[in-house]
Amino acid sequence: MTAFQPGFVGDTKPPDLPRPVLTETADEPLNPGFIETTSAPPKAMPAVVPAPLPNPGLGALGWIGTGLGILVVGGSLLSLIGFVADQMARSLVLGWASLGVVAAGVTAVVWGAGREVRAYRRLKRVDVLRARLRQPGLPVESARAESAAWLRTVSHTLSDPDSVRLALNGCGTAEEVRAMLAHRVVEPLRDQAGALATRAASQGAAMVAIIPSPALEGLAAGLRSLKLIREIAALYGLRPSLTVTLGLARRAAVTAASVYGVNEIAASAAAHFLADAPVLRSIASAAPGAGITARRIYLLGRSVAEACSPL
Repeated sequence: MTAFQPGFVGDTKPPDLPRPVLTETADEPLNPGFIETTSAPPKAMPAVVPAPLPNPGLGALGWIGTGLGILVVGGSLLSLIGFVADQMARSLVLGWASLGVVAAGVTAVVWGAGREVRAYRRLKRVDVLRARLRQPGLPVESARAESAAWLRTVSHTLSDPDSVRLALNGCGTAEEVRAMLAHRVVEPLRDQAGALATRAASQGAAMVAIIPSPALEGLAAGLRSLKLIREIAALYGLRPSLTVTLGLARRAAVTAASVYGVNEIAASAAAHFLADAPVLRSIASAAPGAGITARRIYLLGRSVAEACSPL
């Protein structure tokens, strides 16, 4: 019996193809090994080390601002010295009185500038501590020392600062230091900041609801937001000076992308806020702009709290 092959009756039959020779193979397990090859190994590429970007230094506006500051401060000091010398030439009593007035004014200015510098250094200490605690392999001694320095600035807002210090001294690793700070310090401060933000949002919404002018609504919301920044800064042990307020406003803008962003972002970030505040929910339903202002102020408070936190 032959297999069917297509074609015509008169066609010649093709020659039969030889059958393949079957060989028996031994069943052996495939052991791991290396494939022998004669190709050359790949050439090692040189490591590319990213070069640091050059420091641009002071730009044109920076040099202009520095020059104007030198002219204003230096000119003012020279004018005051000339004024005192002129008063001394006229009368000894007027000269000493002028010297006392000028010295008191200059002392007050220098003292205020020193307070601003110290307040801004506290804010920078929080940024440095945040960056240090995020480093892998941080020595526990360094983590405890820097955390203890920051705890001294917020001890007045903690319910039991002595137990927090004892818990910090008992931490054996940097991870334990971070966990202790998050549980015993940062979380209570975050709750208090949330309460301040809720109160500020309620007050801002009430002011917007009763103010008839849209321009005055924005001014009232902005002033209440600045007061909220100062309150949260004082809560975290930061002196609410001008530089600290501006620095926290900039950090909050980076954290929240934009305080005065679109309404959908503010609503999604604080969707649970109006649900927990029935009084404010009724105000927001009566005045839609009040609800938007409340969400934005609440989001600002949460963003400032995150900017003040070292974790």
